[in-house]
Amino acid sequence: MTKTERLMAFKRLGNLLRWLTQKTDYDIPTPEERALAEKLQNIIDEYQYSNPWFDPFHVKYALNAISYMLDQTKLENWVNRYNIPEERYNKKTVAVVCAGNIPAVGFHDFLSVLVSGHRLLLKLSSDDRLLLPWFSEFLQTMQVGFKDVITISENTISGFDAVIATGSDNSSRYFEYYFGKYPHIIRRNRNGIAILDGKETQEELLGLADDIMIYYGRGCRNVSFLLIPEDYDFTSLVGALQKYSTYVYHSRFFNNYEYNKAVMIVNGISFYDTGFMLITQNPSIQSPLAVLHYQPYKNFEEIQGFIQINKDKTQCIVSHIDGIMDKVCFGKTQQPTLGDYADGVDTMKFLEDL
Repeated sequence: MTKTERLMAFKRLGNLLRWLTQKTDYDIPTPEERALAEKLQNIIDEYQYSNPWFDPFHVKYALNAISYMLDQTKLENWVNRYNIPEERYNKKTVAVVCAGNIPAVGFHDFLSVLVSGHRLLLKLSSDDRLLLPWFSEFLQTMQVGFKDVITISENTISGFDAVIATGSDNSSRYFEYYFGKYPHIIRRNRNGIAILDGKETQEELLGLADDIMIYYGRGCRNVSFLLIPEDYDFTSLVGALQKYSTYVYHSRFFNNYEYNKAVMIVNGISFYDTGFMLITQNPSIQSPLAVLHYQPYKNFEEIQGFIQINKDKTQCIVSHIDGIMDKVCFGKTQQPTLGDYADGVDTMKFLEDL
């Protein structure tokens, strides 16, 4: 199976996802593709019954973000940055150990391993057992060669040459112990942060609400911390967050809100209360679910110092302030590009060098 054939299958996947989630910018799917789309739609509709965090809105949001990645021009420009041979004869088996915090969170690793021409050994999370197998089925239907290079497991894995593992700070210590002797990428806890100046537009604040609340705040690119000027007025932000007021009806999310609120009250910690989300001053960029931390700053030098101190814990920075490097536009944290590598480690370069 050549690189061109692999890319063509992924382009067809992107086209079908656009047809299913956007209804724009797509070619008419074949009957075979429509049958596969029907199976995916069933997953979208029913996933919430086995995993309440994966409701239809958020599963479709994740699939929509993936469809943008799989645009033909974007894919080709990304792959052409690397020395990927048309046919790879030194295939390695790369184990990808997936997290399960948001739908299809392991897709970028899935894509990278297969596009690079290696064999994929996929270790699924028990929280996300359906989406990546569907992607595999689609690719194997479009290009039979994928049947020889994709293996999926929910159990103990063995027989691999390299590892890409994503998890928490605690699980990363387990990964280091078991996988440290192999070439590896091991990812730890990271979070998104937003740096505000109080001059954000209503549109930007609504985008920030997305950055905070999409996937219930459970993703590594979700904004969990705000760096704000000392005189910051939260009124407009609290109003923008009401876009997600329906989260009060999500029992698991709302249980976290009520628990954290009770803890803060008992401990005399002050907070802003949106009715489903708590905003409290705390220097940690990692916050509990249903809680948003913030810290005031005095000047740009403090901003720079904060960024430097927390660079190894930060996945992305949302801001419109001049002078902040590699910032993300408001509302775009959950729409990463192909080159937005988790933890800043170039996965494709790692795979190219195996």
